[in-house]
Amino acid sequence: MLRTLSYFNLVLAVVYFLGWLQNGSGWIIAGLLFTVVFNWLVLRNIEQASFGWSFPQWFTAVLTLLFALFTGYSAILLSLSTIEYSNYQWDTLLLIFLGFLFSCTLLSHLFLSRPKIS
Repeated sequence: MLRTLSYFNLVLAVVYFLGWLQNGSGWIIAGLLFTVVFNWLVLRNIEQASFGWSFPQWFTAVLTLLFALFTGYSAILLSLSTIEYSNYQWDTLLLIFLGFLFSCTLLSHLFLSRPKIS
């Protein structure tokens, strides 16, 4: 399941970038980059059957967590603005949906891939 979630997050990161962030700020592009690196590190740990996290994985996990919270917060603010101004366009609704989905999958991925402390 974790492998599938990693691949799904990678696809969502590419779709999110190609769909809306072509002219995005450096912070958002860096957040997507750290998300891709974190997912790659998780996939590498699965292939090597290693369950501990190294410093780069901890670092990218924290930055991915911040990016996931930012994406979810942005989707909430965009949905409130859409409701307030009654501006229900398909591209806005799709961005809200993908923002929520991306944020939820990133948070669940971080939760499922955390190292087990015994």
